[in-house]
Amino acid sequence: MKKPVIIIIAALCVAAIAIAQAVLERRGSAPSQLLEIFDVEGSSAKARLTINGEQIFVTNVFIGEYGIGKQREGDRKTPQGTLHAKRAFGILPNPGTKFDYIRVTPSIFACGDREYYNQIVDTAALHHVCTGEDMYHMGPDYNYGLETDYNSECIYKRGAAIFIHCKGNKPYTAGCIAFDQDRMIQILNLCDTSLVVTVHP
Repeated sequence: MKKPVIIIIAALCVAAIAIAQAVLERRGSAPSQLLEIFDVEGSSAKARLTINGEQIFVTNVFIGEYGIGKQREGDRKTPQGTLHAKRAFGILPNPGTKFDYIRVTPSIFACGDREYYNQIVDTAALHHVCTGEDMYHMGPDYNYGLETDYNSECIYKRGAAIFIHCKGNKPYTAGCIAFDQDRMIQILNLCDTSLVVTVHP
């Protein structure tokens, strides 16, 4: 076999290996549990849940009153980009989720004060008078929900209490993502902390 032919074959083999590695890397980086928020129109969007490559559902959701692209507290927008689920919570009993579950009682608040900013706290245990969200009195929105890692550094006034929760009485949220309650329960029962949430137009 002539030398130029050998060189060409070797080059093709190297290229094939590189392509295969790239495919494997892409597959490896794909999250096993993915909740995609897309097709945004105002305060409405679509949501698709995929687990291990299998589509579980596509449904309609509500997002921030002024759409996506959150920059600061009070802008009533949902963060754009990637979020991760941390813990579950609810006014109603644990539906059987694998997430750590915070049962919302009258002393549970989503704190907006500097000391405990962007944290779910038990005000009775902390002896703290909180001016944040009184979660116990926010049903049906907080019948069930998921805490996300938005502003995990708890930087004051960057934005707090960005949750995935049940729909309430309004066709929008203050920045959260709201599902029908049966879909919210489905997410809690099928997913765990490996859930990745993406929000894009």
